Amino acid sequence: MIDGLNSAINSAAKTAAGGAKASAAGGTNGSSFSEMLKNSIDEVSRLQMDASKAVEDLATGKSEDVTGVMTAMEKSDLAFKTLLAIRSKLMDAYEEIKNIAM
Repeated sequence: MIDGLNSAINSAAKTAAGGAKASAAGGTNGSSFSEMLKNSIDEVSRLQMDASKAVEDLATGKSEDVTGVMTAMEKSDLAFKTLLAIRSKLMDAYEEIKNIAM
């Protein structure tokens, strides 16, 4: 998941700099940036649902794996923070491009 997000950031940076030549599919590996971003968002959503389920199972007594719950929560938190950082970088790039065009 993190590798996919890093790949998406690198792809966006190359495209914004004009250094990337998009293929017919929109990317070098057959998937477009928007598809990679959507997949990353879906992965974050899945991790958040897994963490919620793990907490629910612990609270209802279906599970006693506190370490597993904490790991799921941390994975979810890290993925969400990474996604927010990507959003921030994309918004900064958009603002910079918008200012250049004016």
